[in-house]
Amino acid sequence: MIWLAALLALPLPVPAGGAPQVPVVVRQRMTPVHVGVWYRGLPSGVPREADLEGIRTLGFTAVTWPLQHVSGAEQLQRMAARLGLAVIIRPESVPLTFEHAVRGDTRVDLWVNRTPRAEWPSLVWRAIAYGARTVSFDAGLSEGTGLWDVDGTPEWVPVAAALARQVTSNAGLVGSLGRALPVAIDPPVDDLNLSLLENVRSWVIVVTNRNTAEGGTIDTYATFPEGVPAAEWLSLFDGAMMSMLYRPAGSRWHVRLGPGEAKVFVIDKRDQR
Repeated sequence: MIWLAALLALPLPVPAGGAPQVPVVVRQRMTPVHVGVWYRGLPSGVPREADLEGIRTLGFTAVTWPLQHVSGAEQLQRMAARLGLAVIIRPESVPLTFEHAVRGDTRVDLWVNRTPRAEWPSLVWRAIAYGARTVSFDAGLSEGTGLWDVDGTPEWVPVAAALARQVTSNAGLVGSLGRALPVAIDPPVDDLNLSLLENVRSWVIVVTNRNTAEGGTIDTYATFPEGVPAAEWLSLFDGAMMSMLYRPAGSRWHVRLGPGEAKVFVIDKRDQR
């Protein structure tokens, strides 16, 4: 477990003739965040550095290796360390579903050939909102990574790589978040999940729509706990700004989400003091 020490610069008095008081140190819990690819060796059970280089080049930060191939794990660890890849060893791959996403598992697997691509953003970010910190894309192959085939790069790879960049470029923030108070949705929408998260410095909203069908747009309202600011929130995806309506009983946000859409917004708590 990694701990990040954040110094709070408080204006503490200096006793006459004495030394300055030591600033207060708040330790913020940090969990490593990775998006990787299931890899079972080529041939099965035998890792190749060229395959790992390809995983790293595409922007993934981890490789997930099956426990039953334990004989190749030590060699894999050495190769991965040279490339800066984390190694995750799992007994089996478990397909991520919307029901599974809210269970709080820290490691989840997205089956690329059995999960509709339109669901990927909402699935991944919903799982992250509930505590997932390692996401592994699984092409379901007994050998290799599935990142290349005889025709070149499969269509799923750029989609997975883009999601990996979304998550890992914000790894420091994601790895420090915990769940905050519940948010009231009115009228309620079954396909909507809105999670309010926080760390020492920030509030974060993760909102997802599981309905990918045409006409599956969500249009509703969210009322946040008292103290959550109505000021400008920043989208982690495109830098767009979002604001809420301030009300003494709790700020209100008009939530609009297209089919299968996921949005993540952040605001700095220090700016609201």
